[in-house]
Parts: sequence; C-alpha cells; structure tokens
Amino acid sequence: MKRIYFGLYQILILLSLPAALLFLLRRLAGRPAYRAGVMQRLGRYPTDFFAPLRGKRVIWVHAVSVGEVISSELFVRKLRERYPEAAIVFSTVTPTGQAAARQRLRGVDRFLYFPFDLPWVTRSVVEKVSPTLFIFLETELWPNFLRSLSKKKIPSILINGRISDRGFRRYRMIRFFLSHVLEEVGLFLMQTEREAERIRALGAPAERVSATGNMKYDQAAGGTEAIADFGLRMAELAEKIGLRSGERLMIAGSTHEGEEAAVLDAYRILSDDVEQIRLLIAPRHLERLERVERLLLERGVPFLRKTVLAERSAPDAERNDFQSALRPPPSEITPRVVLLDTIGELDRYYALADLVFVGGSLAPIGGHNVLEAAVAKKAVFFGPHMSNFKEIADQLRRAGGGIEVADGKAMGGQMLWLIRHPEELKKRGEAAYQVVLANRGAVLRNLEQVGRWLEN
Repeated sequence: MKRIYFGLYQILILLSLPAALLFLLRRLAGRPAYRAGVMQRLGRYPTDFFAPLRGKRVIWVHAVSVGEVISSELFVRKLRERYPEAAIVFSTVTPTGQAAARQRLRGVDRFLYFPFDLPWVTRSVVEKVSPTLFIFLETELWPNFLRSLSKKKIPSILINGRISDRGFRRYRMIRFFLSHVLEEVGLFLMQTEREAERIRALGAPAERVSATGNMKYDQAAGGTEAIADFGLRMAELAEKIGLRSGERLMIAGSTHEGEEAAVLDAYRILSDDVEQIRLLIAPRHLERLERVERLLLERGVPFLRKTVLAERSAPDAERNDFQSALRPPPSEITPRVVLLDTIGELDRYYALADLVFVGGSLAPIGGHNVLEAAVAKKAVFFGPHMSNFKEIADQLRRAGGGIEVADGKAMGGQMLWLIRHPEELKKRGEAAYQVVLANRGAVLRNLEQVGRWLEN
C-alpha cells in the first residue's frame, strides 16, 4: 500500500510541474533573490562544493526560513561543541532564511538550499551530501526527500516539532498517505504534549514520539549573554537608528500587511500624549518595505530606513529612484519613524525598546516569536491570531508579560497606560522574562536524543 500511495504522489507531482514551473518563473521575475538558490534546489552545485564533507561524519540540519533558523542557533552551536570532528550541513528554503543562517550560525561547513521534492532531485542531493543523520525543525514533511533518506538507511529526526491548527486540519485530510510518510522518520521530538498527540493522531509510531520542549525558550535565554554585553553596545545600536538619550522607543516587529496601519494608530495615540517617543517598524518580509513607505507617506509621517540613516549626507545620485522621488533629502527629516531594512537584527533592538508589538498576530498569520522581546524583559503586545505560538502566548498572558489587543486603538490605549505607570511596565517585563527562564532545557534534551542516534 505504501508503494501505491507514493506512486500516486509521484503522479501528482508530475501533473503539477507545469503550474509549479509557471509559479517559479513568476517568483523569479518578481524576487531576484530567489534566483541564486534555484540551481541548488534542482540539485546542481559547483564542482567540489561538497569536498569539505568527504571522509567525515555529516550531520545535516534543515530549517525552512528565518524563524526556524533563529530557533536552531543555540542547538547548532551545541551540536558543533559536542561533535567537533563532524561536518555540519545547514539548509533552508527561503533566501531570507539562507541569509540569516549565514549571518548567525557559526561552525557550519556548508550552507545550501533544500532540494525540490522531485524524486530524481532528492536522490541526487542525498547521494552528494551523504549525511549520517538528517535533523529538521518544526514539521516540514517532504515525502520524496524522506523516502530517499530511508532507502539509503539514513535516519531522520524531527526536533522542535509543532503542528499549527490549520496544518493539523489539512494533514488529517490526507492521513491515509501521511501516515506512510511519517513512518520514514526515526524520531519525533515535539514542543509540547499537545503537539505530540497531534503527530501520533496523524500516524506517527507512538514509540517514536516524545515532548522535549520548545527550543525557542533556550534560544531566547541564550540571548541573555548578548544582552548582558549591551551595556557597551546599546549606545551604538541607538545611534544606528537615531535614538537620542531620553527618547522612548516603540518597536513593531515582524509586521504583515494591514498591521502597520494599526501600529501607526497606536503610535499616534502615544505621540499625542508622550513627548519624544520614536517608532521602529520591522516588516516581516523586506520586499514589502516600499508598501510600508507609501503608507507612511500617505499618513504624513516622517521616516527613514535604518540603512539610510548611515547615509544621511549622501547626494541624491547615491539614493535609489524610489527614495529620491518620494522622500525629501534625509537631512531635512526628523525621522520619528525608522524602518528596519536588514535581516537578523530585530532581536538585538528589542533591548532598546520601552514598548513592543510582535506582528503576524493582528493579521491572521498565526503570530511570530514573542520570546525575543520577553528575554529582553519587555512586556509583549500581540493580536488574537497566535495559533503558531499558542502555548507561549498563553503562558505570557497568564504571567502578565503578554498583552493581547484587538486593534491599533486598543494597543495605543494600553501602551499609554503602561507608560504612565512605569513600575507596572517594569513588572510585566520581568514577568515575561521569568516565563523564558522557567521553560529552558529543550536544546539539551534534543541533543541527548540526537546523540543516542549518532553514537549507535
């Protein structure tokens, strides 16, 4: 029966190839950053690309995009410390994930893009990498790839596993096939018992499933070392966004379409009452920056990109056409609002903030990582759509460190109340931090499980 289902999957893949190719061509035309990874995703690599791996035990770690990359940072570091002789390969799907991985991860021997789930491609890539063990984060299931590993008797382990509400509903519809895919995975290390129950319900062998915790807590707690050094670096970070001594800072991180308007509503409420308050907006996807800029222009809000702040004295000729046409010269603007147009820096700026909103939560996205702000001892505001971080959001709310808001007006009102009550603001930030500290340990638990497979 498994062979039949996988055969049907191959037919479906082949039938969908024309539409997939058209989608890919459109994506390449609209987002040039994708071009660099397409050849790798098709299994084509430069000569001797894998030469550093030869003769070594290879551990392949995979994370889809930026969020998963950040979650894996401490795990990869500990993996390198524990197995210094091994070669570590790290793959992502998105260009932003690839950029974040290259920027943040140390001790990785090769970075690459994950292959398309075409049987001839996955077979080729598995043969070239020849991993001893494949480790993947947060339940991204690619049937042909997992099958290619299994046929080579290469074990795979899911760590920090989770299944969103929407994902669970969809997966249940194809359980008849998915159960066979899950049989190809050697171990499922899920974030919570709820996630463990879900993966079992979808057909994962019960004896291979356990709940080891959420590595996001460990990654956030690991960031306390960096935050401890910020006494020396905070002035430098503040200078990069033009934040002056005595000014307050509101940060809206990982925002999506429609959320910037709500953030500006909240900021207007604050700025009408609070002197010297600034706003840093960090869109989740940098390709949306120009849309956000147009919104700011429509609202009449002075702004600058963070990278432009370093070039305030540059002549018009050195700025792109959009900047020159739609914005006055930077030297003539007091940038009350700054757009963060770089990857992998947002968590560092949370340490400077007085108020933090994390996006993907007013828009029905499922939320983003609120722990990066919590570990900086900030009370965290988020919207009602936190299904991807349900347990974390629930814990923060119960502790008083997380504040759910329905819209920009509610956000602005509650933020203003906390600014007027600084002791309460500090208390809530400390409560958020304690939630992080109380939930550490997943990285070490996952490493122990991985170690048993490697050593056996």
